[in-house]
Order: sequence, then C-alpha cells, then structure tokens
Amino acid sequence: MIFKAVSEALPSLRSYAHLLIEDTVAGDEIVGHVLKDLVYNDETSECQEVSREDLFQSVDARLLNHLQAMSDGGAALETLRGLTLYERRCLLLTAIGRFEPCQVARITGISLGTVEYVLNRVRPIVSAARCTGVLIIEDEPHMAELLGVLVEQSGHHVAGIAHTLDEAVELARSKQFELILSDIQLHHSESGKDAVQKICSLVGWRIPTVYITAHPERVSPEEAAQADGLISKPFDIWRVREAIDGALGRATAHQQAG
Repeated sequence: MIFKAVSEALPSLRSYAHLLIEDTVAGDEIVGHVLKDLVYNDETSECQEVSREDLFQSVDARLLNHLQAMSDGGAALETLRGLTLYERRCLLLTAIGRFEPCQVARITGISLGTVEYVLNRVRPIVSAARCTGVLIIEDEPHMAELLGVLVEQSGHHVAGIAHTLDEAVELARSKQFELILSDIQLHHSESGKDAVQKICSLVGWRIPTVYITAHPERVSPEEAAQADGLISKPFDIWRVREAIDGALGRATAHQQAG
C-alpha cells in the first residue's frame, strides 16, 4: 500500500532532497507536498502499490522545478559543487536510493547511456579518499543516517552511530575509528564536546574531531580554533568530505612532525 511505501522510503527521499538542492527546509517542504499530493490523489490512493521509483521520480521532478525557479526563471543551472545537475542526480540516486543505472534512467528521464557515462566519471571521484573509520555522534536519527551516507560517499566507512553521550562512550570501547563527527548539542542538555572528551580520555589519545552545529554563530572563535573542523547545517557531501579530509590531513601532518 502507498502508506507502507512512503514510510519506508521517506528517510531516503528527504536525504535526496536535502543534498540535491542543499536546503533542508525547502527539501522537506517539497517532499511533503509530493507525498500529500499522492495521498490525496484519488487514483493513487486506490492503487495497491506505489514503487520507490515512482516516489523518487515525483520528488526528483518537483526538485528540478524548484531549482529552475531559483535560477533566474529557467536560465541554465550552474554546476553544484563542481558537478553538473545530471551528475549530481545520478550520484545521489545510486548512493542514497541504491538504484541501478536503468532505474536512475527511468526516474530522471536521462538516457541509460548517459547515466552509465556519468557514473563511470563520478564514482572514482568519491572513492578516491583513503578509507577511514568515522564515529558519528548525532541525536537525530535522520541526521545521523544522512551523515552516514555522506561519510560513505566520501570514501570512508561508518564505525558506529551514537545518539547519546553514553552510547558514544560504549561504542568507543568496541569500535576502531580515526575520526569523530559529532553534533555539538545533543538532547537532554548533553554535549557532544563532553562525549568527545570522555572518549579521548578512554582511549588515551586525542582523536581528530569535526563538530556539527545548526548555530555556528554561537560557536566562539576559541571553540572553533580547538576543533579540527566545523560544519554548519545544512551540509552536503563536498562540505563533509572537505572537513573530514582536512581533519585527517592535519592529524597526519602533526604526527609526522612529532
């Protein structure tokens, strides 16, 4: 039924929307409008099944309309973070939606040959980074999943995901990782910085840490200087990759200098 399909696909649909247009608020609004139209459409609501492809196709079309509206009334769209819009859509649909090239072609309306060409060109770019274990500390499950996708797209792997301070410390006892990606403010007045301090005390050495915040204006210059990287929400694959690679690069240089 449509409600089951929507429920299962919703996290991935939101991630796709957020990353394609680089705006979490607008992305959620667009996904919401698409799903509302589907639910209240008489013909759709009577269907026994609605496929993930159908859902992504509807969201993709609405996102393109949004991007066109934001680009001077339909003028040529600029490249996004060094990728053309074709490349970005193909990459995100395969990485987030887990679609095969033939499915990406049907969703986007791009020819299969073009999709395969784009993926062959783009995949080496996102897999070139050295694979590193990353511990994610984020209290919002959706954001944690999104960060996990971005970490993997950056060529690294997720060592574990913690939603609380205690979970983070417990994971640190059993997982191997070289970088921490942590929200600054967790639920119930818990602090991501406190979690990182406890983890570093537990393992006995300072682990490179990139902090995430929806309120960068609240981070003092001293706090920013102490972090190995600072990411503002909303974020995207290239911003996360730059922060991860920068933190690891500085850590390696420090070790070699020492």
